[in-house]
Amino acid sequence: MAEEKQNVTIACNATGKPHPSITWSKAFSSLPKDKAVVKNGALTIYNVAKNDGGIYMCKAENILGRATDTVQLVVFSPLQFEIRPPQEITPFVGSNVRVTCLAESDLRPTITWEKEGKLSLSVDTYFFPNGTLLFQDIKKIHEGSYICRATNALSMIETKVKINSPVKVTSCSVAKKYVSSVSGNYVIDPDGVGGQAPFTVFCDMSDKSGVGVTVISHDSESRTHVNRYGGKSTYSRDIHYTGASLSQLASLTRVSKNCEQFIKYECHGSRIFRYGQTAWWVSRDSTKMTYWGGASINGKCACGMTNSCVDSRFGCNCDKNDYVWREDSGLLTDKTKLPVKQLRFGDVSGKEHGYHTLGKLKCYGTA
Repeated sequence: MAEEKQNVTIACNATGKPHPSITWSKAFSSLPKDKAVVKNGALTIYNVAKNDGGIYMCKAENILGRATDTVQLVVFSPLQFEIRPPQEITPFVGSNVRVTCLAESDLRPTITWEKEGKLSLSVDTYFFPNGTLLFQDIKKIHEGSYICRATNALSMIETKVKINSPVKVTSCSVAKKYVSSVSGNYVIDPDGVGGQAPFTVFCDMSDKSGVGVTVISHDSESRTHVNRYGGKSTYSRDIHYTGASLSQLASLTRVSKNCEQFIKYECHGSRIFRYGQTAWWVSRDSTKMTYWGGASINGKCACGMTNSCVDSRFGCNCDKNDYVWREDSGLLTDKTKLPVKQLRFGDVSGKEHGYHTLGKLKCYGTA
């Protein structure tokens, strides 16, 4: 038996006086052209193909007589990998990782797995008869090189996959790099095992040039009317985030390079900071924040940072305080204060009106 593309040598020995000469022939055909060589009585066929299979006859002959013998050569397709595992995998902590290794040949192959340098597979590593290796709840101990070995009656082949040290999926940016580039719901664990519980977020894998943006929704995203609250900050709106506590979100902001939240106030005769603070937002640590989206200085909105407010005497458009619909909006970007915990408004009664809009919390990049 032989596999395609192998070199096959068939020996034929004979004794006698005088010493016999040995010749080879193939039944019902001729010897393979340009690749069959007879040397010292042995027939060598180089790079055998399936059509080289058949019955071969060795004839030993001298002046006193001759003797013959036959051998049947069967050529099988070579053992080769049908599915080869990737060369390298970087999993995330706690995930289940399946690695498949399949081989094919005319002779039924057997698949085995072993960890390089180890007598046995690591705990929570399972091998299935179909060639799949399963790492369950993957940990640091699973790191290493694993050898998939395929054998049949004629040959053996092997391939390796390197399992890198697992990474924590702390945010969607990490998930984008190591897990998937498909937008959807993912479970993240920003502060790792033993800290806050993991929670589910939406990962936008296309926003911010595809860096992987962690998006947290809340119950106050709709444009909301404010009226009949004439005193300062007498209107109060608590923000409740979907599927995560403020402590969990604080851990997200710490592991993220950037976080932002859009905030907007549309006003009609309603002030923000003029004549003392009438409106503000409350940070996650319950601090009263007296600057608005797009600004970083107390008492200012975005237009106040660029000297583009409708009235240059004030740092916000709404502080013009006339009965014309105006707007102040922009991004809050101090990740040590985000997300917004509460909104406060006032100076809205009678013909004074306001509308507030608060966007989702978005974090991206790795701190």
